[in-house]
Amino acid sequence: MATTQSQPFTGSVILMEHARKMQQGREAKARKELASQQQRSFAAAQLNRLTSSWRATAERIDDELRNDLDALRHRSRSLENNNDYARNYFDIVETNIIGENAPRLVPLIDNAPGSPDDGARRAVSRAWAEWCQKGVCEVTGQYSFATLCQNIARGTARDGEYAVEILRGRAAGNRFGFALRVIDVERLATWMHREAGEGKEAIINGVQVDANGKPAGYWFNQSARLSSRQAEFMPANAILHRFRITRPEQKRGIPWAHASMLSMHYAGEFALSALLAAKSGADTLGFFTTPDGTPPPIGEAAEDEAGARIATSAPGTWETLPEGVVPHTVDSKYPNEVFGPFLKTANQRMASGLPGANYPELCNDYEAVNFSSIRAALLSGRDVWKKLHRWFADDWLQPIFAEWLPLSLANGAITLDNGSPLSITKIDKFKAHGWQFRGWSWVDPLKDIEAAKEGIALKITSRTRIAAEQGRDLEDIFDELQSEEALAVRYKIDLTPPAPAAAPAAKPGEKQP
Repeated sequence: MATTQSQPFTGSVILMEHARKMQQGREAKARKELASQQQRSFAAAQLNRLTSSWRATAERIDDELRNDLDALRHRSRSLENNNDYARNYFDIVETNIIGENAPRLVPLIDNAPGSPDDGARRAVSRAWAEWCQKGVCEVTGQYSFATLCQNIARGTARDGEYAVEILRGRAAGNRFGFALRVIDVERLATWMHREAGEGKEAIINGVQVDANGKPAGYWFNQSARLSSRQAEFMPANAILHRFRITRPEQKRGIPWAHASMLSMHYAGEFALSALLAAKSGADTLGFFTTPDGTPPPIGEAAEDEAGARIATSAPGTWETLPEGVVPHTVDSKYPNEVFGPFLKTANQRMASGLPGANYPELCNDYEAVNFSSIRAALLSGRDVWKKLHRWFADDWLQPIFAEWLPLSLANGAITLDNGSPLSITKIDKFKAHGWQFRGWSWVDPLKDIEAAKEGIALKITSRTRIAAEQGRDLEDIFDELQSEEALAVRYKIDLTPPAPAAAPAAKPGEKQP
């Protein structure tokens, strides 16, 4: 008797088809609602196949830096060593923030409003100038204060942050009782992290912070080796660690060139590849082929050698090749005509991501600029550098001066012209000061001088402000003028400027201008 195998019950075909159609309808409705929602939102926030490679995270800046900061710093240092444009950018930063000399201390000590205390001003200026000398302000003897400021500006741009240790008392090794020591931020233990709890403060990327997020200390690797996981603690009052803050709750600095690093690296690799291709094309004139694939003999033939060899080329000659050898020339067409425009576009993009840089100066390309465009670029860049002047004064110069002044007064290192020291009891009076950073020459000297004269005549500016814009002090200018006039009297030289030439008389029938 034949047997049949029963099939499991799968439900009604009609009901299954109905369920499938309902599911498709629900999915279509959901897609429509999602598309409608995306159309009403920001285009840059949409998630679709076009934005799938765009990484978007909700990580805090400290979490991002824990993973990326060391690599960013190492690559930034590599670019300084091996990339010509990166090297030039860090030179530009150093030159425009600091310049030839350190920012000048301008004491503003008054006996009363409008009554300057000239003696105290000279005393503070004289003592500060002495402390700024090489071998005094920094304990290793490698830096003057000018070179230290230059190194801080350059190092902060390259590494994103800079650190110095504060030495007080005998450890300073000078009569002021205050000195600095440079610390490589490579030693700052980015790997060290600890959540707050059990009476212990949090450690974020090597920075120990209190409950308010204020740095309480720093953890430095005891060894310069990257594999080292032994760190020592230094309290915050012994360290000046500074960087430009770009995100809230940020504890470490980011290299200034981070947004341009990829463009800078790949543009450099591209230019190098093109250069090598051009060299290869110039070096290789062609090649030979033979019927059996064996390399043809080249050079001078030996006496007992059968056959002829291919001679090396010489100007104005033709050579006979052995039978079966066919020459092929190499026509290297790279770099071609689009190489320059493409690389220029890449470099312009790179320059846009570097604070304070402008493309013509960074890449030494003034081919297409005119007076108006270069003036606009220079003035725009100078506004950025002035902003960085303010940052440098607030984050570096002010804290250093605030430490130097009381220690110098306590050690009797600031003296008047008669040799008597300034009293520390009047420290609040002696604190008044300002900073004079480097300035820049006028872009169009004749027009700018005329504008300055008009501003002074209208009393909407001052000689002090005009001198400060060029990085000079009006008192120094007056001292130079006084010395110059005295020297002219000594040598019987008349410094009176000649009278302006009279306008030519108008000819009959011509109108006066």
